[in-house]
This record gives sequence, C-alpha cells and structure tokens, in this order.
Amino acid sequence: MKNGTSLILKTALAATVSLAVTGYAKATVTFGDGGASLQGILNDITVAPINNVSSTNVNTDQIQQDSYWQISGSGGSFAQIIIELAGYAGTNTLGIYDASNPSNNVTLFSGIEGAGAQKLLTFANDGSVIINFADTGVDFSGNVFGYFLNAGGHTFYSDTDLNADGVDHMVAYQGKSIDTIDLPSTLPGLWSSNEYIMAWEDLYDGGDTDYNDFVLITESVNPIPEPSILALLGIGFMGFVRRRNKDKIKC
Repeated sequence: MKNGTSLILKTALAATVSLAVTGYAKATVTFGDGGASLQGILNDITVAPINNVSSTNVNTDQIQQDSYWQISGSGGSFAQIIIELAGYAGTNTLGIYDASNPSNNVTLFSGIEGAGAQKLLTFANDGSVIINFADTGVDFSGNVFGYFLNAGGHTFYSDTDLNADGVDHMVAYQGKSIDTIDLPSTLPGLWSSNEYIMAWEDLYDGGDTDYNDFVLITESVNPIPEPSILALLGIGFMGFVRRRNKDKIKC
C-alpha cells in the first residue's frame, strides 16, 4: 500500500533536515585483523593481470562517502554475492532503504541465498522498486537509497548515523578498471569503475571488525557526494509527487 503524499512530504522534509544537520561523511574503517581476511577475499577473486593479487588495498582504497547511492542512467543495477562467512549466514538479509525514510525498505538477498546469488534492482517512473523484473509493491520517494544488513536481530545501515551502536558496518571499494575478477556465478570480467564491492561486519558494536561477513559486488550505482544529497532528495521527491498527482487526475 502506498503512503499518502502528505506523510511522504513530512518524512522527506524530516530526513532532509536530519541530513543537513548531521551529514554522512564517514571515517576510514580500521580492521581488527589489519584487513587480512577481506584482502584475501579480493585477492582470491582476482585472476589478472596477476593471479590472486588485487590492485585494491582494503586499508587505503576505501570509499569515504558510501552512505547513499543512486542508480545510473541505465535504470538498473545488478548485484551478486561474492562470499558470506557470517555466523548468521542462514538468517542475514541485505537490502536497500529509501533515503527519505529508512523504515521504507526492500530486501534484495534473503538468508537462504549465498555466494553467487544475483539480483537486478530497478526503479519504475512512479518510484516502484522492482527486483528481477517483479514489482515489490514498495515505492521509494526517488532514486536515492542506502543499503542495510539485518543480522542477529539488529539492522545496520550504510549511513552510520542510523546505526544504534554508532559503528560503521560497511566498507566499499570502487573498481579501477585494472583487475579482472572471477565471481562465483559469472565468467571473469574487468572490475570497472562503475562497479563497487561492499563488505559488511554483522556483529553489534563491531564484533571482530573483519568486514568479511557479507561481501557483494554491485554495478551501475554511484555513491552520492555529501553536497549533492539534499538536492537529489528534493528532485527525486518532487518528481515522485508530480507523478502521483498525475495518476490521481487520470483516475
């Protein structure tokens, strides 16, 4: 069921004010194991130019502003799980949430899905969230979203300010168009600059901070720089309202 326009407006305005006050730039993640486990995962999927040696350094190549994202002009984003080592692997779920209302969310991967699982995410003109060409029945206020991981009874967001423990639970890396990687369900290909690997820590308070619990790659998405987020939220929301008003007139 879709929310009323007035409720969405209040929620969007509240989110905009919150973002304006807090911002969402993130500090560099510090690994409990020095990054050894996650670096090993990246090395293992790298087949060229040097086998099992990634050009990405997990400590120094982190994306600093990875809280909110937007799908590229193609309108679709493909994602694949690389590995899941979590103790909660059987119950973990990963998905996306509306930047203007974090409680409005959609699951991409459920607990029964593991390495090699694939999903295609798109947004329709009316804000409908579509997974693998099926309408989820959930509408976002625009094409600006964050990622979340449900694990062990807790929800961890890509926006650290939303995490109850105040810990950054996700670290992201952008392809450099240097490495050829071999993923569980697809033939080897270039890790290009429009693709990002996202690695999660699934324990409250940071646990062992190895960030190897849920690792996926997603393409055709772009992290949104902090100065741009408020404008994009406004543009996306106002376009959504206009489309809804047109639909009401047609009815």
